[in-house]
Amino acid sequence: MKSRLHRVEIQNFKAFREFALDVKGRHLLVYGPNGSGKSSFYWALFTFLQSARKPTPGVAKYFDSADTQNLLNLHEQSEAAPKPGEIVLTLRDADTKVDTTYRISQSIHDTHQQPAILKGDLASDFVTYRFFFGFSHFRNSEKFNLWPLFEKEILPFCVSTGGIVPLDGWLKIRDEKPNPYNQSGPAGSDAYDRFHHNTSAFAAILPGIVDSISIEAQKFYDSISPPTIRIKSH
Repeated sequence: MKSRLHRVEIQNFKAFREFALDVKGRHLLVYGPNGSGKSSFYWALFTFLQSARKPTPGVAKYFDSADTQNLLNLHEQSEAAPKPGEIVLTLRDADTKVDTTYRISQSIHDTHQQPAILKGDLASDFVTYRFFFGFSHFRNSEKFNLWPLFEKEILPFCVSTGGIVPLDGWLKIRDEKPNPYNQSGPAGSDAYDRFHHNTSAFAAILPGIVDSISIEAQKFYDSISPPTIRIKSH
């Protein structure tokens, strides 16, 4: 069974009082200014995935207002009757289109030892800040442009897709101007049309590249056997 993330719901957790996002299996890039909730979104997903490996009720403390380690939203908690904290993810089977919903809260631990969530947790560290630090030097407060990293470290190793070599398609856009000779009339229109065609062709293959990376990365994780722990007696 191949499932993809279909919907995320977060209630009374970190920066979110009530939040829902329909991902519908698409790739998702989260960006925004400081304080917009990026880190809270990350921690919600991280907490959810990690919960699959925690013993019940290992995640209850994050939703328990009496626990000093709770991650509840301060504004929601100030209400007379605050909504309960919870994180809900819905996965959709790619073949059958059947949805499966998993929920964690103070009293619910649907994710415990669930294979789909365990697999997601295993792959969740594929691209993180540690990955970026390996290729570039930047501070967390700085803006970091992902594209140069993708262009340098990933795109050259992508194989031909639909008859187009991805790197060649990108270089054709990067190194050319829409109307290099500043032509007017039909000639200028033709130049813009060619540039637009090249741009659209490259944009059309990008989702396939990202899909291929995700699929191959998951195959790699699937091939890894659980580590063997040996205990020496003295």
